[in-house]
Order: sequence, then structure tokens, then C-alpha cells
Amino acid sequence: MTKLATVILVAGAARRFGSCKSLAPINDQALIAFPLQAISKINVDTYIYTGFWHDAIQQHVVKSNWQTNVIFAPCWDKGIGDVIALVTSQLESDYDAILFMLADQPAVSGDNIELLLKVFDEHACDAVCCQYRDAVGVPAIAGKSMFEELKRLHGDNGAKHLLNDGKHVVHIVDINQCYIDIDTPEDLENYTHYLNNMSSLW
Repeated sequence: MTKLATVILVAGAARRFGSCKSLAPINDQALIAFPLQAISKINVDTYIYTGFWHDAIQQHVVKSNWQTNVIFAPCWDKGIGDVIALVTSQLESDYDAILFMLADQPAVSGDNIELLLKVFDEHACDAVCCQYRDAVGVPAIAGKSMFEELKRLHGDNGAKHLLNDGKHVVHIVDINQCYIDIDTPEDLENYTHYLNNMSSLW
């Protein structure tokens, strides 16, 4: 069984949202509660890497009594690449793989995460990721064979190019829930409306 760490990346300033997006409420839950619920189905160590909104997020985690590690990424303002590099350098010696998630994909479920881990465990590969309409991305599991390259990431570019460069064995899983992401207050309002009025139609 893979020794896995789960990392939820919430280091950005969320300028398009205009406030601390990861703590924005969907009904009576903060947005960041959704990925934590999804990974609760698997027994793994969990880390939340913060940046601009560190104090607010840490206070909410303590108040909510969530069993997770909150880590401040001092390089948050340099870009997501630097944050991923930091995460990898800090966790590589203790884990076989890292599951990267974002707080703004509230529809991702525990079943989705279990499927990604099952595919990773049952196939010889460097990574497992989600299929989007025109791209691949998170949630994604990166194995040790990718750690050195992840540690070299820099700036605003994440790891998507590593999933697409043809040099790595990457298994892609089509998960519809990955298409839903919250970037603006309008996105949050629309998703909340969907949950309260339309999700029962599925």
C-alpha cells in the first residue's frame, strides 16, 4: 500500500474572489471543509499549505478541531510552482506519493479520491490525475519518480506540463466532479443554488 500524504493547496490571495475563498460558506460549511471530507474516507496524513490567508485559515482549523497540519508557505507570492516545490521538498522523505488537491473543487467526493488511489496502487505509473474538458489536472497523485521534477517548479506554472510531456507514465481518470471549481462569488452562489435545488435530480 502506498504511503500517501494529502496536500490541500490554499496559498493564493484569491484576488478574483475578493476575500478568503477557502473559508467562504456553502450553506453551513466552509469551502475547505469539502476536500477534507473527501479525504476522510482514506486514512492518510493531511496537510493544508497556506499563504496570504494563513492566520484566518489556521484559526478556522483550530476552531473546527480538524485533524490536519496547517503549514505556512513563505514562498506563496512567487507562484504555485514554488509552493509545490516546497511541499515536495518537505514531504518527500516520509511518503511514497503526494495527493494534491485544491479547496475550490467542492464536488470532488470520497469515492473519487478512492478511485484515484486505487488506480495509482494497481498500476505502475508516475502519476494519476483527473481529466478535464480540454486538459488534465488536480486532484492528482504524484509518485516518488516525479519528486525531483516537482522540486524544480517555479513561478505561476504548476505541474500540468509534467502530466502532458509524454516522458511520464500518467493514468488519467475522467471524473465529472473535477469540472466544478469556484473562482468568483458568483460561482459559489451558483454551486450553492445547485446543491439546494438541483442535486437531488441526479
